[in-house]
Amino acid sequence: MKQFLRKLLKIFAYTAATLVILLAVLVGLFRLFLPRLPEYQDDIENWASNAIGMEVKFSGMNARWGLSGPEVEFYDTELIRPDTQTRAIAAELVSVGISVSSLLFDQAVLVDRVVIRETSIEIRQLEDGGWWIQGNALDELSKGRGGGTQRLGDMEIIGQDIEILFLQPGDERPRYFNVPRVQVSIDANRIALDAGIRLPDDLGRGVNLSATRLLNRPEEQRVWDVTVEADDVLLSGWSELHPTIQGRVLSGSGDADVSFALAGKTISSASASLDLADVSLAADQSFDLSGRFELDVSRDGWLVAAEDLRIATATHEWPEASLRAEASTDAEGNIIVLDARASYVNLEDSALLLPLLPEKQRTFLGGLAPTGEIRDLDLTVSEM
Repeated sequence: MKQFLRKLLKIFAYTAATLVILLAVLVGLFRLFLPRLPEYQDDIENWASNAIGMEVKFSGMNARWGLSGPEVEFYDTELIRPDTQTRAIAAELVSVGISVSSLLFDQAVLVDRVVIRETSIEIRQLEDGGWWIQGNALDELSKGRGGGTQRLGDMEIIGQDIEILFLQPGDERPRYFNVPRVQVSIDANRIALDAGIRLPDDLGRGVNLSATRLLNRPEEQRVWDVTVEADDVLLSGWSELHPTIQGRVLSGSGDADVSFALAGKTISSASASLDLADVSLAADQSFDLSGRFELDVSRDGWLVAAEDLRIATATHEWPEASLRAEASTDAEGNIIVLDARASYVNLEDSALLLPLLPEKQRTFLGGLAPTGEIRDLDLTVSEM
């Protein structure tokens, strides 16, 4: 047994020594190549274009051996979409990292890391509800990376000091969002995104965003799992961004953690934890709201639920409550069976949410003006 372990240690030592020697040779060759970089600018532009999948133009470049391996840096860089010849990104610096493993074992130069620093991205919402990013339709951007020869996978894309200009129909000037860092990781199984965003003063303090999409499943089953953590959000500012509730939220602030699954343009499930204070939807009304909320939509029904729900007004406060409404639907979406449960409901507080409802429902519920309390509700209605 001891002899076997000695042999195993020797093999490991020889392998490690061989890798160290190969790395030393690579570092030496890389350093020898540095002074001659400007002579190969055209060739390097073509190589970078094929590796990234967009045409790369730059005014200057440098190369170094970083902590993660060899890197080539491009200054005053433009990334141009080859299909439309429109500029996708103009950045102060784009750094391209080369995979060490591909150099050692495959004798190939493959990009495994791209860092983009100090750039701006314009996002514009159109009148018809569509979106443009950097002057290109969102549907066009989602089709792929253009004519690059490197396959989409095993790559890390990092953005630093990104400024986002957001415009909606009718805006004369954009809103500015600052993104200190965003990271996108891509491999054969998934795409993952993580970003921290600093908000404009009228929207709050900051948002942390993460999104994941699994690729090792059929296309029709692929969804984006998105998580948003928002601190000190200002509800009145956010309401101005959404046409259906624009101007209906007068005040309110707090924290919100939201998760949802997005398939195409449809949200199939969502959950949220809210802790909001001084929410006002009418000039003479304000309340605090906290709790966990859930939405689940399927082909044959839907579910809406709330747990640990608390509502507090100037005159009264709810006990911690749980609410649940579940419906079975037919092919046309009509409700067949409705099941509702609630540990506590103050019917008078329905007036607090009236401004958020469409006009028809708002008028109907306002005319009813319900009052009273319901405790331990268990209701099932069928054959509706």
